[in-house]
Amino acid sequence: SVREAAAPDLDAIAGIKVRSWAGTYGPLIDPAVLQGHLDPARELAALREAAAEPNTVLLVAQDAAGQIAGFSLAFPARGPEPLLESLHVLRELQSRGVGTLLLRATAAAIQSRGYTSMRLGVIAGNAGAARFYQRLGGAFAGLEPTGWAEGVWHEVYRWPDLSVLTRDAA
Repeated sequence: SVREAAAPDLDAIAGIKVRSWAGTYGPLIDPAVLQGHLDPARELAALREAAAEPNTVLLVAQDAAGQIAGFSLAFPARGPEPLLESLHVLRELQSRGVGTLLLRATAAAIQSRGYTSMRLGVIAGNAGAARFYQRLGGAFAGLEPTGWAEGVWHEVYRWPDLSVLTRDAA
């Protein structure tokens, strides 16, 4: 199931993000740059700050035992188009529909705030994520620098019409 995250969830979310970055981006990002994103305390502080922003969408997916299996973080009002900042699922629970549930629920939450489109950036070279988003209707919209590391690029994917994700969610 997917629900809005609460303050007690933030530690688990930070842990998932750190594990995901370590496992996914090791071959794609310079180790010195990656190391800065593997500090759970830093990630927790960033999550607290993000959760305090107006209109932030922070969702968690729980497994049958109620443990957090993944999360999504989106900023509908940051920039010209709603941004899905993060979507991470524990590696051992990937390919079981958790990411799809999170993506659809995030799109619905963004729509409920009056927006009709969404974008995200995938670290260039993360072929699994690129396939996932393309399979769910994300259209490749070009490359852009990440802004936090020289030479690290985002492959940008867009959903100009979020109903592609939300009409089948029910």
